[in-house]
Amino acid sequence: MAIYTPQAQRRRQLLIFTVVAFLLGGLLGGFVGRLLAPTPADRVAAVREQARQTSSQLRVLSVHFEDNAASLAAGGDAGAGLALQRADDDLTKALQQAPWITPQQGGYLLNNLHGLEAAARAGSTKPPFASNVDRLASDIDTTFGLTSAAS
Repeated sequence: MAIYTPQAQRRRQLLIFTVVAFLLGGLLGGFVGRLLAPTPADRVAAVREQARQTSSQLRVLSVHFEDNAASLAAGGDAGAGLALQRADDDLTKALQQAPWITPQQGGYLLNNLHGLEAAARAGSTKPPFASNVDRLASDIDTTFGLTSAAS
């Protein structure tokens, strides 16, 4: 014996099933998305790691300058200019992702870096250059909270 279900009831059941499936999918998707989303602490750690890499790049440049590396001595400090340009790009990106750093702090770091870039382009990387690069690397570490101001 066949059971007849009126078309109106089938539509109503299909509508209820569709609404319930949509709600469950939305809840499940929201829950999974929330679990997989990076936390604010994850974002801060990523920005700090980027800043740490930038300051490390600058320290390597300083060591190479103090050791009179061939890449810095030959032909207008091209190696220093490239390293500083990369540090500029990385620092700019890190500052854009770090809302806890004020525009004044970011401007101070970028102005110092631009000054070093100008010195490298002009070929005037005299002995204080390495100490200025080290100071900038330390300032980046302090500004991003990698070290304390007293260190």
